[in-house]
Amino acid sequence: MARRTRVTTWYARQFGKVAKPGSERALAIARTVRALADSTELPGHADFECSERPVGRAWVRRVAGRNLWMWYRFTSEEVLLLAVTTEPPVPFETGD
Repeated sequence: MARRTRVTTWYARQFGKVAKPGSERALAIARTVRALADSTELPGHADFECSERPVGRAWVRRVAGRNLWMWYRFTSEEVLLLAVTTEPPVPFETGD
């Protein structure tokens, strides 16, 4: 069963800055969103946790084949898309 997907206003604003509807970038982002929503286990093996303003602490997944980074949070029922950025984030250090 796929998770419901919601987007924040911040995500919607950034998407418009990094991709035009129908472009290869937009299609790559859509594939990433679909993969997140359809995933049986989150975070994925290549996802990592980061913290950055104004998003705060969240999971990040690289958009395949692009220098784009999808910031998200999740529950068992939904994936909340927080941001899409062009700068690689710095993983959150847990201090273990």
